[in-house]
Amino acid sequence: MIGKITEKGIGSFRNRIEYIFGLRKHEHALTTIRTIGWNCFSLNPLRHGHDKDKIDVEGMIAEFDAVEEIRNNAIDSERVIKPVWHAILSLPPGEHLNDQQWHEAIEMYLTDLGFDDTNKWVAVLHGDTDHQHVHIVANRIRLNEEFSMVKDSNERSRSCDSTSRIEDHFGLSKAPAPSETWGTAISRNALEAAEREGTIPLKHRMIAKIAGAVEACQAQGGDMFLLIQLLRRQRVFVHFTKNAEGQPTGIAYEYNGTIVSGRKLKRSRLTFQKLIQQEGISYDPETFHRLEAEAARRDSERQERVRIFYLVLRARNRRAIRLSIEVQNQKELEATIKLIIAAILALFGIRANWEIEDKKPGEPYYQLRSDWLSLPTVEQEQDLLEAWESVPALALHR
Repeated sequence: MIGKITEKGIGSFRNRIEYIFGLRKHEHALTTIRTIGWNCFSLNPLRHGHDKDKIDVEGMIAEFDAVEEIRNNAIDSERVIKPVWHAILSLPPGEHLNDQQWHEAIEMYLTDLGFDDTNKWVAVLHGDTDHQHVHIVANRIRLNEEFSMVKDSNERSRSCDSTSRIEDHFGLSKAPAPSETWGTAISRNALEAAEREGTIPLKHRMIAKIAGAVEACQAQGGDMFLLIQLLRRQRVFVHFTKNAEGQPTGIAYEYNGTIVSGRKLKRSRLTFQKLIQQEGISYDPETFHRLEAEAARRDSERQERVRIFYLVLRARNRRAIRLSIEVQNQKELEATIKLIIAAILALFGIRANWEIEDKKPGEPYYQLRSDWLSLPTVEQEQDLLEAWESVPALALHR
């Protein structure tokens, strides 16, 4: 079983309640809807049937919204609160619970998350996909004297513990913990759009790139410096948030101009603390200033690579001698060219000049034009070719 808690909301419960009862656009076909449970005074919105014109959610919306209004009249507080809470419990394909079992599972889940009988809640089963799932909408404001709020600290960790307990209770298969996977949920609309356009949603591309860098860093026993370098090779850049002492408290990732916090990408693995404590990426607080400087770099990692340049020797009425020069940097190229020119001048007394020309963008080659009148014999040219073959890093072609 997978438990997903959506972003909390402020204001009215209308959007969430209309959504779970099928009155708003849905991501999948919605013909099987059943109200599994609720603790409201209002009647079941599906009591007249499942047709949209017969579903009556107005009483339930008014009852949920009234709780915050009562609290505001009883408590003098300007603190902004988010009472709208929405979670989804999903079973894997092939597994099912009956309505009574679902009701018991929902009560276990709400209790584990800190809700009690003073919190309004409603749960609706959707059975049109290949996996059963239940939507739970609840009000975080308790109807007690203090109008206390259900705390949301560590709620995702508590959600995982609760779904694991439900799996054990009903003998369901065990879903992997979020800390063991890199997967994220993707909506059907996003998936269909990606299939049409041949693209993957940005969030999933980012997670794939970051996951690869994290695993490569782990394999090398690396630290945060190595992780940042590996990410930069994927064109993913890192931003830190700091506390008053100048130490990192959070991390965000930038890709294609979009910056997303590790918390929003993968809270269970990609926050700064999770990278250090759970993923084993070592970090020394004394090095943070250097780490910031490393993260600020936007240049690609320097990579040693062989580049091929060409030197063409031309003389009047003679075919050219073409030299292919393999070098790793511009300095090595210039030194090799000077060596060749010096050798030519020394062997044949040729008065010559050389210049850089662009054969193709990014592929320069050097031409040596000679003004000699007395041409070398075939034997002399062969001697020259053999001499070049002994020069390191030099391949000669006629």
